[in-house]
Amino acid sequence: MNGIMDYWAMLNTLVIMFALGLTHGNSKLESATGKLLWLALGYNLLIPAIALMALKNVAWFSGDALAAMALCVAAAGGTSSGAFVTSVNGSPALVSRLIVLLLGISLLAVALFSQWHWISLGTLSLTGLAGYLLAITLTPLAAGMLFRRWLPNPSAQWQPRIERLGSVLVILLVIALAIRYGREILTGPIEPLLAALVLVTLFVLPPLLEPVTVVRRTVVLVTLIRNLTLVLSILAVLPNSVSLLPTVLAFGLFMYLTAGALLWCWRE
Repeated sequence: MNGIMDYWAMLNTLVIMFALGLTHGNSKLESATGKLLWLALGYNLLIPAIALMALKNVAWFSGDALAAMALCVAAAGGTSSGAFVTSVNGSPALVSRLIVLLLGISLLAVALFSQWHWISLGTLSLTGLAGYLLAITLTPLAAGMLFRRWLPNPSAQWQPRIERLGSVLVILLVIALAIRYGREILTGPIEPLLAALVLVTLFVLPPLLEPVTVVRRTVVLVTLIRNLTLVLSILAVLPNSVSLLPTVLAFGLFMYLTAGALLWCWRE
């Protein structure tokens, strides 16, 4: 993406995480630690990583497509999922906990995948990347929680407006990406489209087995919506980024289209 969209994505993250902080604690839904870890680690890393290893062994995709898929798997915890979750009466408390957990899991996955030579970080510092992600996610989340604690009445009044602003920013970003890259993706080689379809399937189908409706909707959307800002940050310093970009952009387009379809199906 270009510079404007990069800042746009960062602003979107700040707004959504602040809105999640304002709603944190409103939900009565609680999850045991073991269950929470499985929701985060199992659906977001273990199942997709096993599938990628199987795909690598059967050689269905080229090395570039697999590297781009690994980047998307590693980039768990897309904060725009918060806007989608609240639209389907999911759990803001659960989504905020998952996003915080997924920050650590995504950094672990990036480190592991780079050690296994699935991806290359190039000149990008893992420490610098971790600091950036923490700054744009945990900081506004904590600010929202503190604001809600100290000023509960203004928080209740402004939270819906800030939440709607986050949703609007997501929608505008999706439209901008579709206008900028949609035709190029849909009329290009078929491999990026197939890889994107496989990724969407891996992220959506397993968590659909969750029995509790609120948990199922929350986990499906949190698992599906990846942190494309993290992917693009890594791509920016890779020498072969041009060959990886089509798969990443195809997945981003399919990811948001699928999320939109789920919102339509789950509308109350």
